[in-house]
Amino acid sequence: MDEAFRQFAARWLPLLNNGARAQFHHRIGPIMPAPHSEIADGFIGGLGFAKIGFNWELLDALPGADGPRSAWAQMEQALAGDIANPARPWLAQADAAACARDFIALFDPERRTLVANRYDGLWNPIAGAAVEWAFVGFDDKAIALLLITDT
Repeated sequence: MDEAFRQFAARWLPLLNNGARAQFHHRIGPIMPAPHSEIADGFIGGLGFAKIGFNWELLDALPGADGPRSAWAQMEQALAGDIANPARPWLAQADAAACARDFIALFDPERRTLVANRYDGLWNPIAGAAVEWAFVGFDDKAIALLLITDT
């Protein structure tokens, strides 16, 4: 299982770090049941990032989900537009979609939860960057953070 996370980082971090600063952290091991905000805060707090509590936006992680809370749509939006100026392109749409798909696929579809620190153009900072977008995904066996900040 850990290999999938390492492959994600090896494939995507070089591309994501071209035009932004991207960090990817993960932990393999049992995730004890708790509210999504507590799980996300516990993980990122352990990495030294600020906890944001109930400000984590719970995303719809179902394949084909549509609308503003779709994990796929949120991640594609975050990756396709420049972090500091979303009107400017960053990754090609196909790359943004593939990266989102690969991140979400790290987690068991029957048990996965995805949250973001940003919704509808506003964000709740965890890293103290001028502009940032964070995604935390988890299931019962693993958790990961994909954090994108301006350079």
